[in-house]
Amino acid sequence: MHRPIRHSRRRLQNSDVRRRFIVLLFLTAALVSTATLADPGDFQAMPGLWKIVTRIVSHGQIVGQPKTTWHCVDEGADPWVEFATIDVPNQTKCLRHDQRRRSTALDWSLSCPGNTSTTGKGRVDFDSPEHYVASVAMEGEGEVVRVEGKRYAACTSPSD
Repeated sequence: MHRPIRHSRRRLQNSDVRRRFIVLLFLTAALVSTATLADPGDFQAMPGLWKIVTRIVSHGQIVGQPKTTWHCVDEGADPWVEFATIDVPNQTKCLRHDQRRRSTALDWSLSCPGNTSTTGKGRVDFDSPEHYVASVAMEGEGEVVRVEGKRYAACTSPSD
C-alpha cells in the first residue's frame, strides 16, 4: 500500500519541478528580451572631433578616392542622428525609416524618391564609443557606400 503513495508524491514533485522550470524559462526569456531592446540614450558615443572617411562602392569594389570630412559632435547630440546620416551616391533626399536600435548598432530602411525611386538598407555599428563603421546597400545594387568614423580629439570651440 505504501507504493501508490510514493508514486503520488513523485508525480507531485515532478509537476512542481516542471512548474518551477517553466517559470524560470519565462523569467529568463523576459530578461533576455529586455536586454536586447536597449535604450538609445544608454549609448555613450564620445563627443568631440570625428574623422569620417566615406568610400563609394560599386559591384563590391571601392571606386575612386575616399572622401574625408571632419565633424564636431557635441555632448547633447543623438549619436544615431549624427552618425547615421549617410549620403547615397546618385540619390537626393533619401528618407530613413523603420529604424531598429540596439545598444551599439542601428539598422534602417531607406526610400529615395525621384525619377528612379529606389529603396535600400543602412547600418551603423559602434565597436567602441570612439569608432564605428557604417554602410548603405541599395536594392539591385548591393553596397554603395562604406563609412568609417574615428574620434580624434575634443572640440576646442563652438565653431569647430
